[in-house]
Amino acid sequence: MVPEKIHSEDLKRSLVNRYQETLINRLNRQDLEELQSYLRDEYDPKTGWNPGVRLQFEAKLRRYFHEEVIRREISGIEALLNLLTPADLKN
Repeated sequence: MVPEKIHSEDLKRSLVNRYQETLINRLNRQDLEELQSYLRDEYDPKTGWNPGVRLQFEAKLRRYFHEEVIRREISGIEALLNLLTPADLKN
């Protein structure tokens, strides 16, 4: 296996274990796709950062986490959302 692939799988497994109850077991495919689209659309090389997309992303996350958890753990949540596929979800 390629070292990046191994690292990615280890990271995914660790994040899945951490957020299994609070996010993954409750997240549906539509919400996953929406959250991932916010992450993709947050930065445009031509126009720069889009703060409106960031606000939509955080508003959607509030369905799953309290505000303080989002602020404290946003990087881990973003990493997990980028690694998840619909096959990883319970719903």
